Amino acid sequence: MKMSKRFAALLTAGLLVMTPCVTVGMTAFAGADDTYTITVDGDNTGYTYTAYQILTGEVTDKSGTNVLSDIAFAPAIEANKAAFLEALAGSALLKTGSAADFNASMTAQDVANVLEGYQTSADKDTKLAEFARIAKAYVSSTAEPAASPITVTGSGYYLVEENSAPEGNVYSRFMMDVVGNATVYPKRDLPELTKKVTSPNANTAGTANSASIGDTVSFELNSDMPDMTGYVKYYYVINDTLAEGLTFDPASVVVRIGDDTSDPLTLGTDYEVQTGTAADGNTFQIVFKNFINRTEAKDTPIKVTYNAVLNENADCTKTGNLNTANLTYSNNPNKYAVGTPPDGDEPENPNDKTVVGKTTDQQTKTYSANIQLNKVDGSTPAKALAGAKFRIAGTGVKYVLLNGTAYEYTADASGTYYKLTDGTYTETAPTAATQAQYTGYDSEKDSYAKYKLVEANGVATATIENICKEAYVDDQGVLIFKGLGPGEYTITEIEAPAGYNKLTTPIVIEITNEAPTFDTPNWAATKDGAAIEMDNTTATVSFNVVNHEGNTLPSTGGMGTKLFYLVGGLLAVGSGVILVTKKRMANTKK
Repeated sequence: MKMSKRFAALLTAGLLVMTPCVTVGMTAFAGADDTYTITVDGDNTGYTYTAYQILTGEVTDKSGTNVLSDIAFAPAIEANKAAFLEALAGSALLKTGSAADFNASMTAQDVANVLEGYQTSADKDTKLAEFARIAKAYVSSTAEPAASPITVTGSGYYLVEENSAPEGNVYSRFMMDVVGNATVYPKRDLPELTKKVTSPNANTAGTANSASIGDTVSFELNSDMPDMTGYVKYYYVINDTLAEGLTFDPASVVVRIGDDTSDPLTLGTDYEVQTGTAADGNTFQIVFKNFINRTEAKDTPIKVTYNAVLNENADCTKTGNLNTANLTYSNNPNKYAVGTPPDGDEPENPNDKTVVGKTTDQQTKTYSANIQLNKVDGSTPAKALAGAKFRIAGTGVKYVLLNGTAYEYTADASGTYYKLTDGTYTETAPTAATQAQYTGYDSEKDSYAKYKLVEANGVATATIENICKEAYVDDQGVLIFKGLGPGEYTITEIEAPAGYNKLTTPIVIEITNEAPTFDTPNWAATKDGAAIEMDNTTATVSFNVVNHEGNTLPSTGGMGTKLFYLVGGLLAVGSGVILVTKKRMANTKK
C-alpha cells in the first residue's frame, strides 16, 4: 500500500533534536538493495554517525514526490517485533487514549500510520523522541561509525545518531525517511551563560568592581532557554564558585524565565539551591527541576540574581576576589538521564562529557583597598614610633581589618565584651588590680560599658554607613586599615607616643578606582587633596605620619631658679671682693 504525501513529509522532516531541514533526491522505483548517502551539512570535523533502519519499503513516485510503499519492519525489528510493539504500547508518552495508539497486533504499515498522525500533534517532537528512544533498543547496524556523508543500503525509515562530537558541542539525532540521497542541516546552537557583577562600583562591562569589607556585592547570571527538541529529560544546572572572601547569601537568590517583570520561579518546586557537599565542589548550584517540562519558547531569557558579602577573608591586593560561574547542560539525546535527584533530571554521571556539556567559565573580580600609616619621628633617618592611636572614619568603613585582625563591636548592655585602653576587647571583667587597663567606666552605675561582637556578615554592619575605627600602631609603628572601598577617609590621631606632640589636623585620604578591569583595580589616591602614589599590586596607599618631640621649657623650682641663685651668689661674692680691695688700696695711700 502506498504512503500519502503527508506521511512522506513527516518522514522527511521527522528529524529530532536540532530540527534541521532535509532535502531528498528524486530516485523513483528503487529497491531494498540500492545504496543512498545521507550528508550532514556544514563543518562536521570530529563528528561520526551511525544509521539504523527501522522500517523498509519500496520507493515509488506519486505525483512527482518519492514515497515509501510496501512498508515492512527492518530485519532487526522484525526479529523482536512483539517486544518492540509492547514497548511502544506501554509508553505513557505515546498514549493518547484513542484507537490511533500503538498496540501489540500492529503491522509495519500501522506503525507508519501512527507516526503520520504525529505530524499535526502539538507534542510531535516529544513523541518522536520517545519513539526513537524505544526503537534504539531493537535496531542494529553492522556499519562502523562514519563521518558524513553516511552510506546506507535500502530505502526506509532511519534513525541516525551522532556517536562522537568535539568536546563542548551538542550531539544530534535524526529520524528521517530515505527515498533518495539526502542532506540534513543540523542546528548546533550551544547554551551560553554570561555573568556580571552589578554593584557596588561595578565597571560598565560588569567584569570587576570594588567594595569595602561588609558591603553586599550583587551578581547577575544570564542564559536562554535551550532547544530541547528530541530530549526525554534535560539537565540544566548553573555552577557558581566564590572566593573565600565572598560569603554567599542563599536567601538572596531570585530566578526568572522571561523579562524582568516575570514572576520569579519557586524555590523547591522549580529549582533547588544546593550548597556544601551537595554543590559538587562549587560554592552553590542552581539546579532546575523538571526542566524538560518548561513551556517557554527557545531563547526566552533566563536570569539569576544573588548577593554575597565581602568578608574578613577578602583578598585586598591586585589579585582580588574571584567569582566563577558556568552552565552544565544535557548535550546528547542519544543517551538518557537515569539519575534520581532532582526529579530524574540528573544524569547518572554528570561528568560524562558525552552526556552533558559545560560552558566556558565566566568570571568577575571584586577588589578592596588598604591605607597604611607609618608612625615615625622627625629625625634623619626617621625612627619608627610605637604607642600612637588613630581613628578612621568614612562612608567606606564598615568592617575594617586592623593590622589583620577583624572585628566589629557595638555597645550593648547585654554584651559580654569590655574595651581595653589599647583599643582591643576582652571578655575578662576588670578587677581592682586591672581596672586601669579598661575604658568606659560609668561612675554613677559603678560599672564598665559592655560591647557585643557583630559578625562580618551580620545585618548590622551592612546597614551602617559611617563607622569610626580606632586602633594603635604596632611595635614597628605601622597601622593598616584594610578592606576599604572607594571613598573619602578622615584619619585623626587621638593619642601620640609618649613625649611627642599629637597631630592637630586630621589627614584626609580619598581613594578612587575609576574603570577597574578584570586584570587591575586601577586604584588612585590623594592625601589632603594632593595626589599620592598608590601601589596597585598591593592595593595600598602608604605614607609616613611624623610626630615631633615636645619642647622642654624652664619652670619655677627647676634648674632656671638654681641658675639664678648661683649667678646672684657669685655677683655678691664679687662685689665683696671689690669692696675689700678698694679699702686696702685707700689705707696704703695714707
